[in-house]
Parts: sequence; structure tokens; C-alpha cells
Amino acid sequence: MRNPHRRRGRVATTVLIGVVVILYAPLLFLAVASVNSNPSSTQWQGFTTTWYRDAYNDAALRQAVGVSIRLAIIASVVSVAVGTIGAVAARKSRWLRGVNTVLATVRIGTPVIIIATGIASILPVLDIAFGFRPMAIAHIAYLSAYVMLIVGARAAGADPLLEDAALDLGAGPWRVLRRIVLPDLKPAIISSALLTLAFSFDDVALSLALRGPTDTTVPIYVFSAVRRRVTPSIHAIGVAIMIVGVTMFLAANLVNSALASNDDRRRRNQTEVQGRQSVPVRP
Repeated sequence: MRNPHRRRGRVATTVLIGVVVILYAPLLFLAVASVNSNPSSTQWQGFTTTWYRDAYNDAALRQAVGVSIRLAIIASVVSVAVGTIGAVAARKSRWLRGVNTVLATVRIGTPVIIIATGIASILPVLDIAFGFRPMAIAHIAYLSAYVMLIVGARAAGADPLLEDAALDLGAGPWRVLRRIVLPDLKPAIISSALLTLAFSFDDVALSLALRGPTDTTVPIYVFSAVRRRVTPSIHAIGVAIMIVGVTMFLAANLVNSALASNDDRRRRNQTEVQGRQSVPVRP
């Protein structure tokens, strides 16, 4: 008699392998094709970096890279500032935390193309031209929801007694914010900054719907090129974008883990100091 647990284990393993193959086989093919000297990539003809040099020498691509980097930096910095302010303002109010969570969830849960369509429809009504500024505003409005959820979760788990103790000892609200609140939120702030940077750099829908004639980002450049014909240079660009995105996500996780470890170490040290101070001294 066959063991049903073993049978379920085999099915789960098969499904997992199938999912991994479906997800990562195209990426592996993309990476191999980017260094294959065969332009059609139908068979391997030798290693080459020509396609990366061709992509680097493309003036339109270099301009798109500049637009993407500038847009990602502006969107990341402002969205982190807006989301952090919202999370800090709502950290002591259950009602405000609920409102922030609902609004952020609605923004994230709504398909990006719907948000892009709504913003693109209202711009002519407000007599605002399509271009870099509406793209940046849309990125900030969308990405600040992620910041608000990430930083808000960290702020909700903070110890309010530290702030109350600092206020009782004479520290002003701004000093408490700079010395206690923001340092405690640092892991979430840095993680959300790196994540929003990657999300903004990879965005297609918002940028495509709101861009001007000269505001082409790297994902839009790749999207337009793929619609005509997939070339080996597109493979190289895709690999470069993939490396940038993965690097950002890994950096966010590493920074978050390192800062969280430092926080745990500091709390353990404080607990040990308090424990030694509470031990009565025998005469």
C-alpha cells in the first residue's frame, strides 16, 4: 500500500519544479542569448559581449537611462518622505492608522493601468501637459502607498513608552522625532527607499500613459523595441534591468536584516544593563 503522504510530497515537488521552470527558464534563456554570438539565438555559436556594447553605444538608450534614473530618484525620495510623514503622524491614532492602511491598500490593489488611465484623463481637464512632471507625480502617489505600509508596520510595533519617557525628561517633540522615532524607523525607511527606487525604474504603465515626446524610460524603450523586433541588444538591456532590480531587492533585504540585528543587539544590551542594575547589592 502506497503512502499517501509520500504521494502528496511528490506532487508538491513536481508542482514546485514546474513553477520554477516556468518562472526562471525565460530569464535563463535571456541571459544566455545576451552573450550568444548568434543574432537569432536559435543555437549557441560562441560567447560575445557585442550586444552589450551595441546597447551602450545607442544614444536613444542612454537618454532613456538618464530619464529613468532621474525619475526613480525623485520618485523614491519624495514618496519615502510622504509615506514616512503619514506613518509617523498616524502612529498613535488607531483611526488614522486604519485610514492610512485602507487608502494605501486601495492604491496597491488597484491595477496600475487603471490609475494611469485616470490620471491621463484628468490632465487635459486641468490643462496640464503630458511629460516628466506628471510621470513623477504619478510615481510618487502610487509608491508612497508601499512606503506607508512598510514604515507604518514598523511604527505600529514601536514602544510608545520611550517617547513618553523622553518627553517627561524634557525633550521637545522635534528632538524626540529626530533621536527616537526616526532612528527606530530607519530599517523600514531604507528598505522602502530601495524598493520604491526599483519599482519606479521598472514601471511601464504609468510612464507610458503620462510621458511626453522626449520622456522615454528604459522599460518604455524596451517595450517599443520588442513590438518591432526582438534583437540581441534587447536581450542585453533586459539582463541589465534584471540585474538592477534584483540588486535593489537584495540590498533592501540585507540593509533591513543588518539594521534589525543591530536593534536586537542594542535591546539585549539594554536588557542586560537593566538586569544588572536591578540586582540588589548585599552588604
